[in-house]
Parts: sequence; structure tokens; C-alpha cells
Amino acid sequence: MKINISNACIKLTLLTSLYLVTLGVLYKRNLTAITTHTQKMPQFPELKNYQTTIHLNQSAGTQSSLNLPEIKKTEISLSNKFTKLREVISVKEFGAVGNGMADDTKAIQAAIDATSKAGGGTVFFPSGIYKISINRSKLYAITIRGKIILQGASNKESVIKLAPKQGNYDAILAGEYPDSDLSNFAMYDLTIDGNGLLNPIAAESNLSEKNMRYSVRIYRGSKINIERSRFINQNNVNVITTNGEYVKNIAIKNNIFDLIGGGNIDYDHSTIYTHGERIEITNNYFSSRHGADTNGARTAIEIHGNEHIVKNNVITGFTNGINITGIAHTSNNQVITNNLIKEAHSGIIIWSYFSHGNTTNPALSNCTISSNKINLNIDGWRKLWGDSPGAGIQLEPNSDAPMNNLNIIDNEISFGKLLKNGHYSDNLANGIRFWRSKFPNIKSENIRIIGNKIENSLAGGIYLFMPINNGEISNNTIINSGKSNSKFHDDYRAGISVSGDLFEFQINNNLLIDNQAKNTLRWGIISFANCINKCQAKGNSLKVSSDAKLKIFEFKSNKNNFEI
Repeated sequence: MKINISNACIKLTLLTSLYLVTLGVLYKRNLTAITTHTQKMPQFPELKNYQTTIHLNQSAGTQSSLNLPEIKKTEISLSNKFTKLREVISVKEFGAVGNGMADDTKAIQAAIDATSKAGGGTVFFPSGIYKISINRSKLYAITIRGKIILQGASNKESVIKLAPKQGNYDAILAGEYPDSDLSNFAMYDLTIDGNGLLNPIAAESNLSEKNMRYSVRIYRGSKINIERSRFINQNNVNVITTNGEYVKNIAIKNNIFDLIGGGNIDYDHSTIYTHGERIEITNNYFSSRHGADTNGARTAIEIHGNEHIVKNNVITGFTNGINITGIAHTSNNQVITNNLIKEAHSGIIIWSYFSHGNTTNPALSNCTISSNKINLNIDGWRKLWGDSPGAGIQLEPNSDAPMNNLNIIDNEISFGKLLKNGHYSDNLANGIRFWRSKFPNIKSENIRIIGNKIENSLAGGIYLFMPINNGEISNNTIINSGKSNSKFHDDYRAGISVSGDLFEFQINNNLLIDNQAKNTLRWGIISFANCINKCQAKGNSLKVSSDAKLKIFEFKSNKNNFEI
């Protein structure tokens, strides 16, 4: 039976557009000449069996008289030991040449089909460049199957390269049908070259549902591994998509994604897009073609669904580093940790939306964002994103669903030096921002912002404007907030700002520093909040090197009721 694949990426594209319109962004396209660069490829450790366990059990941080619940323990155990397959066949046994000139599509397909008929096994690609082309009747090049391993000599030596001028297409490697079971498919030590400069996207409208230009498309299957491979010269909606109700137990590890985007038009893109359960995305390297302001390099990693681990990835030159979404039946138990995000407009964006029939329950539950290092270059993205305010970690402001058990712990967020004139929208360019523009009364529970370090934010360090039951902002260090030279109200240049109805909430033991000769920090902590019950603000410190006399705590509401 064919399954109806619901591509939440399309919905997210529409929401992104809505977000930009809401913020009054002047959308501009980059029409500069195309240039290329080369990058030294990192060496990866030897592959080990995919068996990962992550345990996060952190205390709530500050000692408090409030009856706040402990941070919920997030425990994810993934096991994806690959089924051993017996047959090994070289594509050259079926006539593949690998000289970069002959079309090897049919020979590669014949090798895969023969191995599949034998019950599964390994299809080996000796060193060479294997040119392939799109089958116009199917709109993809190579049919991949379950119980098949595509194995190269190394990701520098074995290259599958798309021929030039292939027009619109669905995928390079794909299951035969949307409901084809690709369980026990794997891919190791190969390069997929999308030949993007010679297969440009002429218009964003060309990227229709059947013409997403994936490198690898998987809609169904379990125990699937893509490891130690390289994906270069990619112009598409997704490089790898694993998207379906029956997608489970996926490992995408130790891969390189280089020269992403960079054509003459911008379009929605997520290099890795997952929608499924028990998925690990670790130790991957991502880089766009031109760095900041690259067209078609929107997001490196986008996740939907339950039990995801996103760990130890390095991301350079994407508009957004990581999208964490609640656009799924459920999105529960997600761990995003130890990632390095550089040259971004925004580091991590949380999308909490009702979808897939859910109209009442939290869209995101038990999500931990910890120990990530995020460096923003908002200046560098002005051409594409104009007045859209970036942030280190933020809630997408049109989000309409609550969240439960969200832990933002021990992240380091820094902003690059502002070299040009600031924009008025810099008033929301925070280190951490939780603000709902359309649904300000949506209430979330158990939100923890603990132990983060934020430096040189264009606006305030932490900006939390939404109702919360049980939460805290504690043990954070915020240095030199309010760095934008744009003229906006001083209230936006506070170290920490809070608003909304707060129930059992604490702001404790934060260190707020301005060590500049001319301070840009204007307040320590500002509260516009309505404290419903048991709120604390204790042990916070303010250190200012200039002669300015700043208040550590300023109440802007008659209903604060904070215990100080």
C-alpha cells in the first residue's frame, strides 16, 4: 500500500515566509557572480558499531526555597547494529567504467539489482568517478533497495557524480516507490557530487513536491546507516531526507557536506532533514559555498519526531544551524549537544507548532539543548535577511503550541563585531530569545535556562516574554549586552528581560558584566512580568567597568511580587 508522505518541509517553508513578512523583512536575492572554493577535508575516527546511550541528569542549578521540579532526566538509547550481508559485488563487474566520462547509471543499477535478488549484500565502488544521469521516467537516477550496502574505497576516491544539465528531478538515490522498505540500507566511504554549478536551480518555483533534488531520499525503513561519506556541490531542498511514519533507527555519522548552495537565487533548504524516530546525527561537517549570505544554505540540520540525538556536528556559513521542530505527530526526547555553529544568522531555532492532528498537547517535550558553541555573524547576512533579527537560541515567534520540559544548559553564544550600521530590528538580536508575536498567551511548563554564557549580543542577553509554569533563569554569565549601534529603547539593552504570567519562577545567581570603557548594557534585569505565585530573584551580580550607575533589578510592572 502506498503511504502518503507528508512533507513538513513545505509547511515549514510557508511558516518561514510568514515569519519574514511578520517582521517586515525586505527579501533580497543574491545576484553576485558564482565563485568556488576548496576546503581541506577533516580526518575521521575509525567507524565503530552504532550503539549510543546519552544520559542527561542535571540539577535545577540554584538552591531555592521554591518548589520547582527537577530537570527531567532525558534518556535515549539507540541501537542500530547493521545486519551482516554476505554478497560483495563490484560495479565494474557489470560494466561501470568510473572515468568521469562514460555514463555508468545502468551498470550501477544492474549491480544493485543483482545483489538485491541474491538476498542482499555489498555493492563496491572501486576508485573512480562514476557519472550518472536522471531517469526521466522516474525522475531519479539510481534505485536503492533494502539490505544493500553501497561501499566506496574512500570518500576521496570513489565519487558518484551527476551529469550536467539534468533539469528538474526528484533525487539522485531513492527508493523505487514512496513506500519501498529500505531497511538495512547503508552507504559508506562514497562521495555524491551534485554538480551544482552545472545543474543550477533556475527558479524557486521549480522545487515542487516531485522535484526536490534530494541526494538521498528515504521514506520508509529501519536500521539505515549513512557514514563516512561526502556530499558536495549540492543545490537542493535537502541533501539527505529521511521522512516518513515508518522511518526509525537511522544513523547519519562522520559525513562531510561541503559547497552547499551558492547559486543565483535563494530557496528553502535543510541539508539533513529527518522526520522519524530514534535518529542519530553526529560528527558531521557542514559548510556552505560562500559562507555568510550564501543563497540556498538556509539550515544544516532540521529534525522532526521522537528520540533524536544531534551531537558533535560542525556547521559553518548557514543562515540557521539547527531547526528543532514540533511539526510532527509528536516530538519528544530530543538531545542537541556539543555542536559548533559558526558564521550563522541564528544558531538554533525551536519551532513549536500544532500539527498532524494535535491541537492540545505540547508540540515539543523533553528537549535538551546543551554545551553547544554558537557564533553569529548577523552583519554578514544583511543582504539576504535584512531586518530579520537573528539570535543564538530562539523560539520561532509565530509558534502556536506549548512546550514542556525544555532545558537550555551550558551553551556558549557569541556575536561577531558589528562593522556596519545596525538595524532597528537588532532590538531582538538576543543571545537567547523566547517571544511569541502571534500567540502571546500560550503557556509552557518547566523551562530551564541555566549556566549559559552570552557575549556581545546586539540586544539583551536573555529575552523571555511568554507565560511559564515552573522555570528558571539561573547561573548564566552575560557580557557586554546591547552592542548594536542602532537607536532603540534602552529597555532592550538589559542583561535579562522577562514578561508574561510566571508561576513558580526564579532568576537567581546570574552574573551580568559590562567591561567596556563606554557601557552598552543599560539595565541588569528588567521585569514586566506578572508573578502569579512564588517568584525569586536572588544572588544576581552586576559588574560595570565604566562610571555608569546601573540598577541590578528594575520592576516595570505593579504585579511583580518577586522575592529579592
